[in-house]
Amino acid sequence: MKILVLGATGRTGKLFAKLATANNHQVTAIIRNKKDAILPKVNYIEGLPTDEQLLTKALQGMEAVVVSLNINRTSDNPFAKVVSPLTLISDSVKALIPAMEKNHVKRIITISASGVGDSWNHMFLVVRWLIHYSNIWKAYEDHDRQEQILKQSALDWTIVRPVMLNDKDNDEYTAVVGKPTGGSISRKGVAKFILDSLESEKYVKDVVTLFK
Repeated sequence: MKILVLGATGRTGKLFAKLATANNHQVTAIIRNKKDAILPKVNYIEGLPTDEQLLTKALQGMEAVVVSLNINRTSDNPFAKVVSPLTLISDSVKALIPAMEKNHVKRIITISASGVGDSWNHMFLVVRWLIHYSNIWKAYEDHDRQEQILKQSALDWTIVRPVMLNDKDNDEYTAVVGKPTGGSISRKGVAKFILDSLESEKYVKDVVTLFK
């Protein structure tokens, strides 16, 4: 399968690109700086994920898109300074949709977060407080925007909402269409779920919560 990845230099996106190429899929990634092109089997294109013209060209011959973008901070500290544009994710999805339509590409999987949208009230009160009053909220707001944009499109979308992410060397996951369950999920587990979903064509037009 020929897959375009946005966010392939992030921790989860990098794992997905590595896993996909190891399983004989052809991965193209749009990245902001070519110095971050570290996976030898990935075809890297330097540019911005919000550039519709670039996306239209990159999507020629593609069969699926994976979006692993986030609103980044200077560190994992919830109160750390935000360094990404506040609408990076939603602006990228806005640019993607017409570019995909022009190239007749239907399949897209995007990573959101547990607690976004209708899953917010299922989170513990203390977690909601931390998210809402820290800079994590900036990412949640834009994840919500991207979800709404995708749901209104004619694409074959899957929205992935992982619970708390960790870097454990384990690719096991449990996928549930519905409210959050469980406490955490490894980034490797998220990458494995995305590849499994692309290969099986499962979870089309589903919002999926991931946990272990």
